[in-house]
Amino acid sequence: MKKSLFIGIDFSKKTFDVSVIHQNNLQAVDYRQFENSKEGCIALLKWIKSLTKEPIANWLFCGEHTGLYCICLSEFLIKKGLFVWLENPLQIKMSSGIKREKNDKVDSREIALYAFRYQDRARAYQLPDKALKSLELLLSFRARLVSNKKGLLVSASEIRQVLKRDSTARFIYERSVKEIERINKDIKEVEKRMLEQIASDECLQENYELVSSIKGVALINTATILVATQNFTRFENSRQFACYAGMAPFGKQSGTSTNSKPRVSNLANKKIKTLLTQAVKCAIIHDPNIRQYYERKLAEGKDKWLITNNVRNKIIHRVFAIVRSKQKYQIDYRNPLQKNAA
Repeated sequence: MKKSLFIGIDFSKKTFDVSVIHQNNLQAVDYRQFENSKEGCIALLKWIKSLTKEPIANWLFCGEHTGLYCICLSEFLIKKGLFVWLENPLQIKMSSGIKREKNDKVDSREIALYAFRYQDRARAYQLPDKALKSLELLLSFRARLVSNKKGLLVSASEIRQVLKRDSTARFIYERSVKEIERINKDIKEVEKRMLEQIASDECLQENYELVSSIKGVALINTATILVATQNFTRFENSRQFACYAGMAPFGKQSGTSTNSKPRVSNLANKKIKTLLTQAVKCAIIHDPNIRQYYERKLAEGKDKWLITNNVRNKIIHRVFAIVRSKQKYQIDYRNPLQKNAA
C-alpha cells in the first residue's frame, strides 16, 4: 500500500481537528477544525478536495480509536470508499517522542506524521457488525448499572452500621434497597436484550454457544470476548488475545545487569482480565480438571496469583480452540492421538 496524502484526525466530543500533509512536503501542514457531525464530515471532504488533485485511492485517514467520538466520521468516510485507519491512542503517543507543546492542532499533526511514518502498518478500519455494536453498548450499560448498585449497597450499609437506631439512616437504607431491587430488574432486562442481539446473528449465536460451553465462562464473559475479538476476527490466535488482555508473561533482559523473570504487562484490557478472574473462580468449582490443576500447583507451593493467571490462559486457549474446531467443550475429551498412543 502506497499513499501520498496523509490526514491526521484528533477527535473530541463536539469537534475534530484535521491536519493534512503531502508526502513530497512534510513541513507544509494544512489545518482546520470541523464540527463532529454529518455537516462537518461533508465540509471536511470538500476542504480536502480543494487542497489536492491526488486521487482518493492515495489518501490515508488516520485517527485515534476513541470509541463513540470517532464513529460519525469513520462511518461517513468508509461509506465514501476512503481508507480509514483507527490506531490505539497509546501506540501513537509512545511513538511521538518528547513533546513540549500539546493541543488539538499539534495532536492532529502528530497523527498525520504517524500515518506517514508507519503507513506500511496501516489496517483499514472495519465498521462493526450491528449486532456486535448493540452488544457492546448493552455491556457498557450493564456495567454502569452494576457500579450504581454497588455504590448504593456499600454506602447504605455503612450508614446503617455506623448510625444504629437512626431514623434517617434507616430511611436511606430502605430506599437504597428498593432502588437496588429496581436496578436488579434492569440488569436482568439488559441481559435478556443481550441474548436477543446474539440470537439475531447466526454466526454470533454459533460462537456464543461454543464459548459458553466452557465451565466458568457465562454470558458476560462470553459477550465481552465476542465484542473484544469482533466475533473472533480481530485476533489470529489465543496468544495475541492473551497479550491484549494482559495475561501473557514477558521477560526483561539487557546485558548482565537486567534479567528478570517473565511477568505480565500493565498494558492490558483490565476489564477482560478481571472478568476472566471471576471465570477462574467459577471453573475451580465446576471443572474437575481445573480444580485438580489448581490444587496440585498450590500443593507445590506456587503463588496463588501465578496459578490464577495460568488458569486464565488455559481458558483463553480453550476458547480459541473450540471456536476453531467448531466443537463444544467436553470435560472428558481426549485427543485421538492420545488414544492411539495408549
